[in-house]
Amino acid sequence: MRTLHLFFIAGENSGDLHGSNLLKALRRQYPAIKAVGLGGPQLKAAGMKLRFNMLRELAIIGIVGVIKNFRTIHRVFTQTEDYLKRHRPDAIILIDYAGFNIRMAARARRLGIPVIWYISPQIWAWHKERIRVLAKVVDLMIVIFPFETGLYRAKGVEVVHVGHPLFDVIKVDQTKEEVFEEFGLDPTRPLITIVPGSRSREVSDFLGIMLRGAQRYAEMSPETQFAVIRATTIDNEAIEKIIEREDVPFKVTIIDRKRYNVRRHADFSWVKSGTSTLEAAIIGAPHLIVYKVNFLTWVIGKQLFTISFIGLPNIVAGSLIVPELLQDEFTPMNLAEQTAFYLQNPNEYERMVRDLDKVRDALGEPGASDKAAAAILETLGVSAEPPELVGEA
Repeated sequence: MRTLHLFFIAGENSGDLHGSNLLKALRRQYPAIKAVGLGGPQLKAAGMKLRFNMLRELAIIGIVGVIKNFRTIHRVFTQTEDYLKRHRPDAIILIDYAGFNIRMAARARRLGIPVIWYISPQIWAWHKERIRVLAKVVDLMIVIFPFETGLYRAKGVEVVHVGHPLFDVIKVDQTKEEVFEEFGLDPTRPLITIVPGSRSREVSDFLGIMLRGAQRYAEMSPETQFAVIRATTIDNEAIEKIIEREDVPFKVTIIDRKRYNVRRHADFSWVKSGTSTLEAAIIGAPHLIVYKVNFLTWVIGKQLFTISFIGLPNIVAGSLIVPELLQDEFTPMNLAEQTAFYLQNPNEYERMVRDLDKVRDALGEPGASDKAAAAILETLGVSAEPPELVGEA
């Protein structure tokens, strides 16, 4: 069995997570893999040699973030290109992170290195013209949304749909009583979970607004409990400092494990736009979608955005099934009033639950990582090892 040398690039927490599961699946099917690349702690834990921690050093939001971090981005890009020239991996595997990865794909293609992209850039949402660039530089596009397949086939791109990898990550294995007891929550009282994001900048910008929203809602419903879902990329102390700064007059529980169990059994959630909103759809958790960027990024983004929504459940559904509180609409009062509307109107609440169930059904079935791994090995012309040989390796 020859060794496959694969170079991974993931620039965000979700990409690091899904990339780590892809690497594990690849090694289950073909154990002789040398993995090197850019990513975060989860890819490193899966056995990848981490050349640069993108999550810690380049968790960038918007145009202004790119400008501020340009020197670091350029340095990492140049060093990565140099590595590809010197070591010539069997393939480069790019995971989302379009701005950086599209340029790197072009460099790899010029070097004759096969380019495999896992989790397509959201070309259907913005920068639609990028599909022409991708068609020239990508050997295999592995997509997670069913509607993406036709977009790439129309441009002659080799594409395979594997379903959403979140199905392989999300596990709900506790009752409400069990998980509430574990975190000292009262199962007889309502619970709202706050999901402020996985980047430090998001948490510092959004959590204060969300905590003020919690105080507003507590004025309407004093028996309500609140819990902040802490991403693995965020320090506990950072959240505690924001809670202290906002002088919240009631206990706010920080959840650092069993996250899906807590979110599944909460009555409602406030969720930063992104992967976390699809997690909410998959577990059937009614929620509000929130987001805010600086004015320059918002103005530029509005010119580039080609669809009506930014929330992934809404995009998959093709309609506004979950309210989006964006920019100036993302306020403490709007959080409180929108939440009260759903929790005080059972018909509207159940309507959202049904719509989220439809989104979950549209996303496919479990097994995305294994399907993606099989497609990659086939593209590279190597055969997956029989289970009995894999077990001996």
